[in-house]
Amino acid sequence: MRHLLAPFALTLAVSLPASAQAPLAPDALFARVSPAVWVVQASDAQGKTLATGSAVATGPGTAVTSCQLLAKASSVALKRDNVSYGATLEFPDVERDLCQLRIANFTPPIVAMAPATALQVGMPLYIVGAPRGKELTLGIGMLAGVRRGGAGELEALQLASPVEKGLGGAGLFDAQGRLVGLLGTTPAANLAMPSAWIAELPARGRVAVERLAALPPMATAGSATTTGAIAAASRPSVIEYQLHDRLTNTYRKVFYKADPATDDRISFNNGGWIEKPGGEVVSVTTAIAGDFDAAMPPGGWGKANLKEEAAWRTRYSTVFGGSRINMELDATVMEDTVVKVGGQEIKAVRIEYRGYTQRFANAGSVYGNQYGKYWAEVWYSSELGRVVRFEAQTRGGAGGIAFQVRETLELVSIR
Repeated sequence: MRHLLAPFALTLAVSLPASAQAPLAPDALFARVSPAVWVVQASDAQGKTLATGSAVATGPGTAVTSCQLLAKASSVALKRDNVSYGATLEFPDVERDLCQLRIANFTPPIVAMAPATALQVGMPLYIVGAPRGKELTLGIGMLAGVRRGGAGELEALQLASPVEKGLGGAGLFDAQGRLVGLLGTTPAANLAMPSAWIAELPARGRVAVERLAALPPMATAGSATTTGAIAAASRPSVIEYQLHDRLTNTYRKVFYKADPATDDRISFNNGGWIEKPGGEVVSVTTAIAGDFDAAMPPGGWGKANLKEEAAWRTRYSTVFGGSRINMELDATVMEDTVVKVGGQEIKAVRIEYRGYTQRFANAGSVYGNQYGKYWAEVWYSSELGRVVRFEAQTRGGAGGIAFQVRETLELVSIR
C-alpha cells in the first residue's frame, strides 16, 4: 500500500455531506474528509510525548482513536497546524482497541459512516492519517476481507497490504468519503477496526469504566486529564500480587513499586522490572515472584494482540541468583474467560504454555545441568495490560541439585 503526501487542508467551517453517490477523485476525497482527521498526542506527567497518531472526529466534542496510543498517558491533545485541544478519555473499549475522547469546544466537520452492507471485498479504501503525528497523508489500498464471528458480528477488516507505520487511529474511507474503519497500532496484522463499532462504544465503554471503578484499589491511579479504565490500569504506583507456594502451602505478598518517571518506559523496584507503555516487559532483573519473574519469556507472559497470534514458540535463557534457566515453550491461546480480582470480575484470555526447562547451578557450569517438563497457565487481561493469574509447575534433576516448582500468583490490586 503506497502513501502519497498531501497538504494539510484545514477547512473547519465546511460541513461534510452525509453521503455521496458518485466516487470521488482521490484529491477531492482528501479535501472532503481530512478536516475530520486530527493528530493525537499522548504525554506523560512531565509533558514528554509518549505516543502520536491520529483521531477521527465523530461528533461535536468527540473523536475516536486507538486505545494503545493512550496507554500510560497523563495528558492527551488533538492538534492540527497551530490549533490544539486538550482531550480526556470518555469511553474505553480496550478489548477492541477503540477509545472515544471528549474535547471541549471542538466542532469540526463530521464524516458520514459507511453502513456494514456497503463493505465489499475488493472495494478501494483510502487511508487518511498523520504518520507519527506529522502532516496528513493519503494512502490508497483495498479491502481484502471482512472477518465475522460465529453470530455474524463484525470482528475486523482485512487490508490487502501493509500500511505505513505510525498510522494508529487513522481513518479508512470508501470512495464516497464515508468512514469505513480505523487503523490500530499494529500494522503488521493488516487489520482495521470497523466503523460500526463506534455506535457500540458508549455502551461498552461505560461497562468497562464501571467494572474498573468498582475496584477501589485499582481506580486511584487515573490522572486529572486522562480518566477511566486506561489511566487507572496503565500508570500504577503499586502492583500487588499474592504468591502461593503449593509445595509448602505458604503465602506471601509481592509488591512492584513504581520508580520516579525518567522516560517513556515504566520502572518498578529500582529498575528490577522495566516495561514499555502498553505493558510489554523490557527486562526483569530481580525475581521476587518466583517463576513468574525467573522464567518469564521476552516481552512478558502475555501479548497485546492475542487474537492475531493464537500460538507461538519461544526459546530463551535467564539468569538469577547465579543460576541459569533455559526455556523452550509452546504457547497456545485457549479461550476468553473471567477472573475475580478483589471480588470483581475481570475479562482475561487464558494461555497455555507447555515445554521443557533446563536449569544450571552456578550460572551454567557443566555440573548441575538438569532437565524437566514445564507447564504454565496464564490469565492475561487486555484491559489491564497485565497478567491477573499465573500457575506454573515443573520438576527435574536428582539429589542436591534437583528442582521442583508448584506456584500460583494472583493479582490483588493496582493502585
